Amino acid sequence: MAFRILFPPFLTVSLLLAAVPSRALESIAPGNRHGIVSVSDDPFPVPAGSEIIPIPDGDFETPEKAGNWDIVHGKIVTAPDAPQGRSYLQLQAFGLPFVRMHGVPAAPGRPYFISFWWKNPGAHWASIEFPNIGHERLSTPSHTGVLLPETQGKWKRVGIYFWMNIPAKMVEFMIGFRNEPEQPGQYIGLDDIQLRSATDAEMAAAYEAERAHLPPYDITPRPGDGSNLALSVAKWEGKAGIPGKPFVIWGIGSSWTEAQRDGYGLIHAIRERFPNAPQIIYKEHDGAGTPWDYDASWVKQWVAPDQPDLVFTYTPGTLEGLDRLLTEIRKRTTADIIIPSIHFQVTSKMTPDEVENGFVSWAAVRELCARHHAEFVENRRDLAAYMKANNLTGEDLLWDHVHQNQHLRIRVWDNVTRHITDPGKFTYAPDQLERTIAVDPPAATATEKVMLTGNWTSSKGSVTTKDSNAKMEVHFTGNRIDLIGHKLAGGGTLKVLIDGVPADQFPAFAGDYIKPTPKIWPKKNVGGQPGDVAPQAVDLGANIVPQSWNILMTSDHGDYQITGSVTGPDGTGNVAQRFTSKSGQIIIDPIDWRNGVLKPRPGTPPGPPQFGNVTGDQFDFDVCRTAVSTVSFASDASIASDAASFSVPLVQNIPNQEHTLTLVLTGDGPVQIDSLYVFNPMEK
Repeated sequence: MAFRILFPPFLTVSLLLAAVPSRALESIAPGNRHGIVSVSDDPFPVPAGSEIIPIPDGDFETPEKAGNWDIVHGKIVTAPDAPQGRSYLQLQAFGLPFVRMHGVPAAPGRPYFISFWWKNPGAHWASIEFPNIGHERLSTPSHTGVLLPETQGKWKRVGIYFWMNIPAKMVEFMIGFRNEPEQPGQYIGLDDIQLRSATDAEMAAAYEAERAHLPPYDITPRPGDGSNLALSVAKWEGKAGIPGKPFVIWGIGSSWTEAQRDGYGLIHAIRERFPNAPQIIYKEHDGAGTPWDYDASWVKQWVAPDQPDLVFTYTPGTLEGLDRLLTEIRKRTTADIIIPSIHFQVTSKMTPDEVENGFVSWAAVRELCARHHAEFVENRRDLAAYMKANNLTGEDLLWDHVHQNQHLRIRVWDNVTRHITDPGKFTYAPDQLERTIAVDPPAATATEKVMLTGNWTSSKGSVTTKDSNAKMEVHFTGNRIDLIGHKLAGGGTLKVLIDGVPADQFPAFAGDYIKPTPKIWPKKNVGGQPGDVAPQAVDLGANIVPQSWNILMTSDHGDYQITGSVTGPDGTGNVAQRFTSKSGQIIIDPIDWRNGVLKPRPGTPPGPPQFGNVTGDQFDFDVCRTAVSTVSFASDASIASDAASFSVPLVQNIPNQEHTLTLVLTGDGPVQIDSLYVFNPMEK
């Protein structure tokens, strides 16, 4: 089984309802407007070179094809006031109308612009969402949005810019409405839905225009800002990292992390301040109310094996949970870390004590972050000053009673942006964590040593050989090592050995996301999604065999059995007790099982323990090998050049200690090695 981490294959773009105080609606005036949400009296221009994504029956001119849409309390009508053509979709402005288009393919890792004609009588509104839904493994539904304008019964062209993250592959369009109050006889109009690609410049201009609609805000870096982001800054400046490798950011946490949406505010800040930064990939996963404590489990289970460059989490938790999270990141990865303090709730008075101690002691959080070289963002202090200066309350910045609206979302990214800078002085050196191992001349340092055997030819920092007796031996310290080389016409193959053991036999493994399949859903009074009542991680023990695993709940009292696709039945356990499978391969700690044993509700008398899972709940995950047995240098016939640079992780997720890598030529053609690249996490 080849090593892979499974992620959601598509991103759903949906416009969906959420209950919210009326003051927080941030109504967009019906006049022309440019921003993430743009409004116009006329169709928006289509820049040359834009890729048009066809939306089946998006013009609503064929009523007989309305079956391509899910429509509740609405119908396609033919009317003289249709903004284009003869027909449009009419939905009643009461009784919770709903419309959804099924997904259409689109390319990930780029900005898009979706637009449509929109007529709203003024009492209703909607939002735009970006859920990561639908993969057989990792899926993250979204819960935040951007408001659409009230058009006072006039047709307006509305456009929304969004960033489609890797590995998203589909776009789904959905609108839901809220009736407040009911207004029988009034209707909402929707027509001519179009989707196209947008340029980076368009997206950046839209984001800055959105910021311009808000009160002024200073995002100038302060002394010390960015001092814990040494490796990230080096990669943004082109001084570190593997050539051609994207800069991967993982956003993990509660729905507050998810409410920061597609991460574009952070992507924009990096690109603006470091224009030569590599491609930036933002991946996000959240759970309802997920604290630092379970973020730590996610890092251990499937975030760390993806070897991110930066981990962002916007959530609170216990200090013990934060310490565990920072330890997991720092001992398993070389990723930098950004942790902002959390915004205020709708009832917040922003007293000095509330600013410094809301949710948790932020002084203690600062201390923990400093100890682990994590970048702490004074989001809470800065927001308090901003809100007081502009006479804002919690309701002005919240989508509902707790989650960020577009205004607050931008301000959180603004506070993070202060830290996207080169302060000139850092708390650690980048090469402490990642460094290149030279092969010409062969490295010979206290931590790395390269030895060549056989006939090798040196040229401009690379070494090449076709000697069947050639061998390269590399001594290094770290938990991952990559090879950087060139593909060649008729290129040969290298065999890989780790500590003298063929890589396909070396004990290097990782798990992936644990997918929950509840027998009954939703569960009453437990969690907000299936993953909230599930093991968040397992530990790998001894005698590992790559395979798929299943955990099946066998009672309503926390009992389960575990079965491997190769090993077969491998023991029974209980969510309240530490478990080691009969073969020794899988270890489950109760600390990693969220809502396995439910905490008593405040004020309730003590009684027997209550369990979150029921008979029939299932959880599936894979364990894969994280080492490659061979590396091919043969060029791809589809590549025009006969020599193309490439890189490949040879082994990862191994103990962070001294290792020996041996590369042996098989004699089937030449190989060219440019260098090796080692990962050495900060904490052991």
